[in-house]
Amino acid sequence: MKKHLLSFTLALACAATLAPPGTSCAQGLEESSAVLIEAAETPGPAGTVSRVQLPNPMVPYASYHAMQEALGFRPLVLPRAEGYEHTEAYVIGGTVGDLRYQSRYGAPAQRSRVTIRTALRDDIEESDPVVAATTLSGVYSVTWEPLTLNGKTVLLAKVSDTSFAACWSEGAYLFSCTGENFNRWDFAYRLVPDLLDVTAHYYSED
Repeated sequence: MKKHLLSFTLALACAATLAPPGTSCAQGLEESSAVLIEAAETPGPAGTVSRVQLPNPMVPYASYHAMQEALGFRPLVLPRAEGYEHTEAYVIGGTVGDLRYQSRYGAPAQRSRVTIRTALRDDIEESDPVVAATTLSGVYSVTWEPLTLNGKTVLLAKVSDTSFAACWSEGAYLFSCTGENFNRWDFAYRLVPDLLDVTAHYYSED
C-alpha cells in the first residue's frame, strides 16, 4: 500500500548526515532505542527552508541477510571491486535500506564515504521526482539536476565541493547514493554509472 509522502518524509528527514566512521552497530542500536530527535531542514513554500524536530528511526543491522529479511527485498550494494569496505547497515522507518561504505585506501580522514539507500517506489510518492529524491536521500536545500548516464536519467545534486548525491529508479525500486570526499567526475561518471549497471541487471522488470 502506498504510504503518504509526509509520514515517509518524517521517517527519513533526520538521516541526512552520514554517521561518523567507526560508529559501531551497538552504539547505533543504543541511540535508536532512545528514538533520537534531531533538527532537520525541510523544504517550505517557494523554495524556503524551515527547521523542525523529527524522529530518527534508524535501526542498525549486523548482517545483510537480517536487513533483507526486515525489509522484504534485497537492498542495492556497492561491489567490493570498487575499493570500498562495508561499515554500517540500517533500516530506516522499516522501509528503507541504508548501506554505508568507506574507501579502503588513503589517509583515514581523506577516504571517500558512500551511502546507498534502496526503497520500493510504492513507498514513496513520486509525482514530483525531486521530492522523491529529497525524501529518499535525506539531502535538503540543494538543486537536483537531470543527468543522462548509461542512457538513463539520474537526478544529481552538489551538496558541497566534495559531496554529491544522486537518485534514480529501476523497476519497482528507487535508489539514492550520496558520497563524501569525491570530485564531481569520480562520483558522477565513475561511481554512479557502475551502480546503474548493477540496478539495470538485477532490479529491472524486463
